[in-house]
Amino acid sequence: MKGKALGILVLVLTLLVAGVWGFKWITYRLNHAISNAAFVESDSLLNLAYKRTGGRVIRLFKKEGDFVQKGEVLAKLEDKELRLKLQETEHKISALRKEREALVIERQKLREELNKKVALLDSRVKEVESRLSALEVGLEQVEKDWKRFKELFSKGVVPSRRFEEIDTQRKKLVKERQALLNLKESLEKEREIVEVSRKAVVSLQKRIESLEERILAAEKGREDLLEVLEQTLLKAPFDGYVVKRFVNEGEVVRQGQYIYSLLNPEDVYVLVLLEENKLEGVKEGNKVYIKVDALPDAEYEGVVSVINMATAAKFALIPRDITAGEFTKVAQRVPVRVEITKGDKRLLRVGFGAEVSIRKRR
Repeated sequence: MKGKALGILVLVLTLLVAGVWGFKWITYRLNHAISNAAFVESDSLLNLAYKRTGGRVIRLFKKEGDFVQKGEVLAKLEDKELRLKLQETEHKISALRKEREALVIERQKLREELNKKVALLDSRVKEVESRLSALEVGLEQVEKDWKRFKELFSKGVVPSRRFEEIDTQRKKLVKERQALLNLKESLEKEREIVEVSRKAVVSLQKRIESLEERILAAEKGREDLLEVLEQTLLKAPFDGYVVKRFVNEGEVVRQGQYIYSLLNPEDVYVLVLLEENKLEGVKEGNKVYIKVDALPDAEYEGVVSVINMATAAKFALIPRDITAGEFTKVAQRVPVRVEITKGDKRLLRVGFGAEVSIRKRR
């Protein structure tokens, strides 16, 4: 009897434990969306390449698994030809600048000489005009005296000697006036010639402007060469790890060809492909428990950050053709992004599989 009672007691306890466990299991399933279609992903898995140049790789400074810091040089291309072009460009810029400086000096010298000539000619013209003005006043008085003496001489009032003196004085002044007029005309013509010579200054100015344009173009070419030279050094855009090296030293690579692949371990997340019939109660901000297949002893937690507005099937390479209505109905999966809030992210690897339990919220 005692053995029978003990057996019944064990059976009752077993059923009780099984019932409690079953109740908890069912309750857990009702309150959590569980999926094993989850994978570790990263937005910062970046393939690095030379964007503006290509050539022979002479140095690779990192290997797969190495940690790199932002700005650290990862690879170097042969740059001898670029440096020769840069040297030629520097020489060209230097020569153009010297030529420009010489023309500027020549222009300034010519301009000063012409300005001096113009100033001197203007001064002489003013002097001649002043002398002409004074001469005209004297000549006007002499003309009056000449007319008066001529009339008196015709009447025999004054001797011929006196009239001849006035006549000689008049002729002298007329001759002097004509000489001054000729000198003024000569000076004005000379000034016109000097003004024409100013075209040489304009011509020099145009040559200087042309040289300045060539200097600017050469300097732009130099800046471009310096930028390309800088880009022969492939640098890490962020702190992270080398997860793939695509080439070896000595290889010739083309522009855009992948050299390294980098990953920021702090930027990983879990992508869950959750069945559509499990979406009820799953909302952004819900807590998530994560079990990584490769790390059975590690504990990770997270929160739902994004629930995609389209199913994963919409992005398949060969989407289903349902236009004829002939298809097998299967549960669609919706991508759900989970940000990791607890656990060592450095242990995770992109592509790791996981199982997640998302706490539902009614």
